[in-house]
Amino acid sequence: MSIHAATMPHGTVANTNNEKRPLRLRLLPLLDVVVVSDPKQIEELNQHRGVTRKIDPTSGLLHRIVANRLLGDLSFHGKLLPVFLPRDDAERARRQKHLDNQLEDLRGAPGPESAEIAEYVSGAKDALEIGVQVQQWCGRLFLAHYRATRESYEAGKVIAGWASAPPWRTIFDKLSGKLERAKDLLSEAAEGDPHVIHATAIGMENIAKSVRKLRRAAYDPEKQRLSPDDIVRECLVAPPAVLRTCNEEVRVSFLKEPLDQKSLIVFLVGKAYASSGDLDVAFLGDQWSACPARRVVPEMLRAAWHAANHDEPKKKDENVFAKINGWGRLLRIS
Repeated sequence: MSIHAATMPHGTVANTNNEKRPLRLRLLPLLDVVVVSDPKQIEELNQHRGVTRKIDPTSGLLHRIVANRLLGDLSFHGKLLPVFLPRDDAERARRQKHLDNQLEDLRGAPGPESAEIAEYVSGAKDALEIGVQVQQWCGRLFLAHYRATRESYEAGKVIAGWASAPPWRTIFDKLSGKLERAKDLLSEAAEGDPHVIHATAIGMENIAKSVRKLRRAAYDPEKQRLSPDDIVRECLVAPPAVLRTCNEEVRVSFLKEPLDQKSLIVFLVGKAYASSGDLDVAFLGDQWSACPARRVVPEMLRAAWHAANHDEPKKKDENVFAKINGWGRLLRIS
């Protein structure tokens, strides 16, 4: 077994361009794991046509374990969450484009939940668990009548933490029925839509963590001097890691040896975002797997920060109006 940068021959590292190389762990034929935290390298790999989300359990022991944990445990009535769908899935691409347009129209909305989150950030209102309001905000980006409860929020946390949960906990939650109950509750609230389930579970928890960081920052005099853009960059919580695999041989400049179908790629998105402060890194913006909420989430956080500092949001060059589907009214976004 070897653990070293870029898997150079005999464990040596040659880096003539002073380029930071990924960590690579190889124990052939059992596993080949590459851990990447450099933003440019993440983009280069993610955009390579041979890199995808599809995890083939026949590609090796580690692939089988990961597939069982993510694809088996986190499927909803036979449907995968969108974060696990491969890049060549035509329906995934179509729905993602549709959501890009839909969420662009809803930037800053819905109103009531945004106002409650802003009051929480400012300290004007306490919440037993702000995650419930955040989950409802996420849900109503898709369904105008979505209703979150403390129980649905706890269910969302189970799904959000499943990938990183210790084995003993996942075994207990499966045997006790906790996982299935959480899945049933989320699926019912989301009307079976995998995109809504993802938003109100995995996506929701990162936003809730960001809102809590905003509240703490609102009480810090030093933080209050920061611009809304700077505070959002500082408080936004990006996904810690995302996984990728290869469906063909993949060669990139910063890896000595090529990747193949037995390789598992780990993008440390959270670390890459922390080092860059670039929102596109946090949301994998302008890439095939870009999060459709990459604009609506930062805008909501900026609005909450404005409210926390008792400052009216700056007007845009143009007024932006978003029509909430099914509400039959317009909400002004500024």
